[in-house]
Amino acid sequence: MSDVVALIGNPRPGSRTRILAEAAAATAVTAVAAAAGPTLDGVRVLELAEISAVSFGPGPAQPSASVDDPHALVRQARLLVVATPTYKGTYTGLLKVFLDQYAHRELAGVVAVPVAIAAAEPHRQAVVAALEALLAELGATVPAPALAVLEPALTDPKRLAAQWAADHASALADALWAPAK
Repeated sequence: MSDVVALIGNPRPGSRTRILAEAAAATAVTAVAAAAGPTLDGVRVLELAEISAVSFGPGPAQPSASVDDPHALVRQARLLVVATPTYKGTYTGLLKVFLDQYAHRELAGVVAVPVAIAAAEPHRQAVVAALEALLAELGATVPAPALAVLEPALTDPKRLAAQWAADHASALADALWAPAK
């Protein structure tokens, strides 16, 4: 089992969204430890484009990876990084369909980090608001602002994620230490 799960909602595998999410997960683990927070073991990446049968091309949809129960992995995560590109002003339908499988407040006790990439500031604000509202509806704790990046600023995802993690390590550590509600 992994303490940290990075859930990638981009319908294209190997995307910039995944790169940013993996950087956010890795730097959050390091920053939380440096802030005297709990030790987090293992990062598991769940790329929905690999485990779901979705195709935007002419060929039939075929999942390329198998995960026994991705929903259980998300439910059991201590820290959940939920990443999406902005698509038509919000998170992707792929991510929505996956998260719609959870009941109201089913992710209570999970600390979540929204991660988003957008082309324009209004879209960045919209996807952040929508993703934070969705995670709150599912009961996840979102103790820090989203790591939401405009495409032109995405030249160094690791640096962006490290700066975000350093700025919010205390809030993440506090939320991870808090007793489950």
